[in-house]
Amino acid sequence: MVLTLTAVISLPLQAGARDLVYAPVNPTFGGNPLNGSYLLGAASANNYRYTESPESKRERRQQQALTGGTDPAAQFERQITASLLSQIASTVGQQILGENARDSGTFSVGGTNVQFNRIGGQINIDITEASTGGRTNIQIPVPQY
Repeated sequence: MVLTLTAVISLPLQAGARDLVYAPVNPTFGGNPLNGSYLLGAASANNYRYTESPESKRERRQQQALTGGTDPAAQFERQITASLLSQIASTVGQQILGENARDSGTFSVGGTNVQFNRIGGQINIDITEASTGGRTNIQIPVPQY
């Protein structure tokens, strides 16, 4: 009985030990060749810090300083501005394309003028930006409700 108990206890202890084997990951050092594209992609993704020109790095930092970077108050201001502009764009879109749309009109928001005319089966929309002088003309069919 004592021998059987000793044999049962010693078997799991002997089977639990095995050698550790090192397997390289990088194909240059004998690893799997299919890892090459993954390693190159990971290295390229981290490489922007070293390949960015000093001029573009300076411009990026200036832009971050102007936009407030990670300042919570500046971030809140940007979110409020984006929300208000989104609501204004939705209202303008309803006036142009909604079920009770107008035949013509003009909207002006922050130096951007939007003028639209309904002619036949089309809506002509002219968007003019006063600061740059840029102009965009869009022609879309009148939606049928």
